[in-house]
Amino acid sequence: MSKAPLAGIRVADFCWAWAGPYGALQLAHLGAEVIRIESTTRMCPSRLIPPWADNKQGGYNRSGYFNQYNQGKRSLTLNLKTPEGLDIAKKLVAKSDIVIENFAAGIMDKMGLGYQVLSAIKPNLIMASLSGYGATGPESSYVSYGPPQVALSGMASLTGYRGGPP
Repeated sequence: MSKAPLAGIRVADFCWAWAGPYGALQLAHLGAEVIRIESTTRMCPSRLIPPWADNKQGGYNRSGYFNQYNQGKRSLTLNLKTPEGLDIAKKLVAKSDIVIENFAAGIMDKMGLGYQVLSAIKPNLIMASLSGYGATGPESSYVSYGPPQVALSGMASLTGYRGGPP
């Protein structure tokens, strides 16, 4: 039996909401060990939306969205606003090959986990940053979610019936 393409690769997944967790999910499906780092102070919104297991709302692990986008991942809950939480996150990065995050530009830097800091810990680190409005420019500090990106990217124009509206 052949190994998965990313077997032996460890990913520190600092993502939340939709796009980032979905991207990290693809790495897990390709065989990477993905460790999702969750905040104790700001819960991922995908934990709080339906569909719910057994159609019963409640509990942090019952959301179909959350479970779909995080299958095959391990997880760790940290308070990244404390020195202890940051220290644990940095120790995980030191043993990882890839870091993926999807905050607005500059947020990882503000947390003390920007590329300059992390690459000093792990010089051959690959870091993927998925800020919705880019790392630079007049809108780089905006927070992004999927629905506006569909319209802004022009993808909405590719939907619907020929000759009709998106």
